[in-house]
Amino acid sequence: MQRKNRGLTRSIVSGLFAFAAYGGWAFYANDTHGLDAAMKAAFTQGSYSFTVTLVMTLLMEYLFRLPSNRTLRFCVTFFGTCAILYSSSWGVNALAGTPEIFMTILPGIVIGTVYTFVYTLSLGRLQASTVRE
Repeated sequence: MQRKNRGLTRSIVSGLFAFAAYGGWAFYANDTHGLDAAMKAAFTQGSYSFTVTLVMTLLMEYLFRLPSNRTLRFCVTFFGTCAILYSSSWGVNALAGTPEIFMTILPGIVIGTVYTFVYTLSLGRLQASTVRE
């Protein structure tokens, strides 16, 4: 139970960092459209980034358990998580009327892809070490 709480605490702290970092980037990317548009984009992207960071790890943990084949497990976890990340990020910003969607979500896409790749590899290594024990 304590291990689960540490993971939740890490997820919340990461989410707060993501809110500040990506919200700040969204503000910068949309600043030329006026303060209202920049603030709206910052809050939209910041809130989305907080939520994604909090939930993304849980999604990867879930997807990783589905297939039994090692390669398929990696592919389902990595590509499934990325597909949800990309489409939801674009959709949330489109619904909010963010003027520069691609520039707004670009840092999150790059960092999210790297994070998803590394985390999925880590899940595989953790499972391999658990099997050996």
